[in-house]
Amino acid sequence: GTFWGASAGWVISQEKFFQNAGLDKIFSNFKLRASYGIVGNNQGINDFAFWSFFGSGLYGTNPSLAFSQAGNRDLRWETSKKTDIGLELGLLDGRMNIEATYFMNDVNNLILAEPQAPSRGIPGNSILQNVGSMTNKGLEFTLNYRVIQKKDFTWNSSFNITTLNNRVTALAAGGADIQPATSGLERPSMIRVGESIGSFYAVRTAGVNPANGQRIFLYRDGTQVQYNHAAPVAQRWTLLSNGAVAPRVADQANDGVIIGPALPTWTGGWENTFRYKNFDVSMLFFFSGGNYVYNGTRAGMLDQRSWNNTTDVLNRWQKPGDQTVIPRVVFGDNISNGSGVVISENIEKGDFLKLRNITVGY
Repeated sequence: GTFWGASAGWVISQEKFFQNAGLDKIFSNFKLRASYGIVGNNQGINDFAFWSFFGSGLYGTNPSLAFSQAGNRDLRWETSKKTDIGLELGLLDGRMNIEATYFMNDVNNLILAEPQAPSRGIPGNSILQNVGSMTNKGLEFTLNYRVIQKKDFTWNSSFNITTLNNRVTALAAGGADIQPATSGLERPSMIRVGESIGSFYAVRTAGVNPANGQRIFLYRDGTQVQYNHAAPVAQRWTLLSNGAVAPRVADQANDGVIIGPALPTWTGGWENTFRYKNFDVSMLFFFSGGNYVYNGTRAGMLDQRSWNNTTDVLNRWQKPGDQTVIPRVVFGDNISNGSGVVISENIEKGDFLKLRNITVGY
């Protein structure tokens, strides 16, 4: 591949017209900058990913040869067209410095391991392909401020925040969805045109029926059904409205919907450093949010098969009228709490604020 880039900056505060206008008394620094470039990426794939390989082994005492990697001779560089437009400002004789940047990253020939039908006999049931394109765009803002500057006491503060809008704009095979698997059996993510990459995809739930302790699921059209693992197989799914046998089960294929993005839509940090004579204290806060997290551990640890549960199960439904989000206990039930089918109950908001570091010195 051939990739190139260019950048330019203009320090307006050094121009005579700026100084003649007296603006240098307000701004100690005023700079505009911009860049554009095309960057190639092949990270996240093994060497020689375009080749097909066979591997040797033993079947008992007999030597064997088996298909070990399905290559793709048409695999190309993933390319990112990056645009950045920024502004730098210095105020209060340099005590306050501000940086603001708009960025746009247009990714083409996106490299992903596209799932394949098991019947094709491809190792790992996936093959690397250039499946489409996506965009990342947003704003970056940084503020550095020397708040207090005294002989025996100083306080310096730095704040930054970045926003991100990620969208898949095209996929192969006519824009067909891609649903990658986790290391377990669940497929909680969806790659879909028009959505953030890897958005969570699940069947919606509406709590637990207080009358009988059964989990309430929603069909894609909003119809509410409930699940009873203790009933005969043909009668386990019933309509909440009248108790009649439901026309079908609730599953991701028919009833899954996009719940929200896995990628944070905003992240940032806030650092403060204080000094008093020979003592200094530094604190760094980190925050992130606008995204969701799939709690697969919770799904597994509320599964009613032969393994441990979390203490959340103590809050299960036990008698008519109980108000809870944990359904009644039925041995063997791996549906009601999301182990057998990905449910919105186990997709949680990912917003957080964390005090990451505290440093005290003398």
